[in-house]
Amino acid sequence: MNPQKSHSKLARYIIVLLAFSAAYPISGYCAAAGRTAFVIGKVEAIAADGSSRTLRRGAVINAGDAIVTSARSRAQVRFTDGGFISLQPNTEFRVDEFEYQSESKGESKSEPKSFFSLLRGGLRAITGAIGRIKRDNYKVVTATATIGIRGTGYTAEIRDDGLFVSVGEGAISLANNTGLYTVSTGSAAFVADMNTAPAKTSQRPRTPPARIRPFISRITALKASLPSLKTGTGYSLAYSFLEVSTPLAPTSGINMLPTVGAQFDQLSRLNVYTDGQGNNGARGDAVSTFAATDGIIGWGRWVGNTNPNGTAPGPLAPGVFHYTIGKATPALRLPPGQASYILMGYTKPTSSDLNSTGWNVNSGNLVADFSVSQVSINMQVANATTTYDVSGPANITGSTFSGTNIFTSTPTVGACISGVCNTAVQGFFAGDNASRAGLSYEIQGASENIQGAAVFRQTSTAAAPAGV
Repeated sequence: MNPQKSHSKLARYIIVLLAFSAAYPISGYCAAAGRTAFVIGKVEAIAADGSSRTLRRGAVINAGDAIVTSARSRAQVRFTDGGFISLQPNTEFRVDEFEYQSESKGESKSEPKSFFSLLRGGLRAITGAIGRIKRDNYKVVTATATIGIRGTGYTAEIRDDGLFVSVGEGAISLANNTGLYTVSTGSAAFVADMNTAPAKTSQRPRTPPARIRPFISRITALKASLPSLKTGTGYSLAYSFLEVSTPLAPTSGINMLPTVGAQFDQLSRLNVYTDGQGNNGARGDAVSTFAATDGIIGWGRWVGNTNPNGTAPGPLAPGVFHYTIGKATPALRLPPGQASYILMGYTKPTSSDLNSTGWNVNSGNLVADFSVSQVSINMQVANATTTYDVSGPANITGSTFSGTNIFTSTPTVGACISGVCNTAVQGFFAGDNASRAGLSYEIQGASENIQGAAVFRQTSTAAAPAGV
């Protein structure tokens, strides 16, 4: 992969700084996050109040500090949770928020978190206790994607043409406007910008061999198993699709297959599915532009020569196939009352309007009331000019649910009125106690149809309302 981009380094740097400042207001930071394990050359820390100090070995690093290394300079920071960051020359790295208190020392309990920003340059990292006990609370924000972890050792580098990452042990996730992408042990990935999907690459961050002595053995100690989906039977599959046979006559729709056999590759990307009744799909020569899983439910997107069943036998029209897949919760093991869910991941939506770009899922939640077999759906799908608020009921049948004519609106332009815009949704519940929900959707908009897939994780359950 050899993307060609020509950006002004100064303009890009200013834009990145402004974006990060908006995302992470810097005020009131004072908690110690860690200390420098070693420093080579000129390294400075810029505090939240703008003051700067030269760093030496053993210097305290506080939440809010930006660490800046000059040419031929390096620094390594050991954080209080046992994690390490080794910063390369010409790097700027900021500790946006950091909170960790060891229960073994009798300290007060609080939500552990480690949120960082990589503004320029490169780093090598070994995650600590926060990555093991609260992995969703570890993030490294960059201009092109947010790095999440699964307990790991990894490297990252920002270049003029984008972000490069590689994983030594464990796995990391890359999240941007296209969705979530997982990079596993021994693999590398590239992200060109916030609106371009991460992709596997043979190029790796240009960082010298790690000198995290004598702590390099911690990589093995912190190794975590990579969540995966295994080839087999008993899966449920919900999908939506767009096939562009001609620009004026696109074909689109959604479907739900309650029971399919599925074949996955080593990165848990769906390659083949069949329900034994003629509903078959194979990725063929289409490209898996995105795939992710937490080991319970998976979601992804194919782009290429696909038809409505997802097959790619050859000279068919270009198409897009969105899916979510997992082993459905048996109907008898669904919660007896209500369950609430929040958006966990999604595929980058596509549109039948070939001139329409930049669609994203801005927010989403579900409330499932198993006592009355109904799901309340709320999602917001938008681009720069149009926002669709998707809300309405879907009926539960066994472990699946479906809804049609869910009202949608466009508050930013007012293009949709009741009876003009509607949505079709197909989905299922997966995991113990219906801990996950996955759905495919199609929005029939004012001038285009929008397709995609989204997954949700359960946040709480409650007894059925009195009298039910």
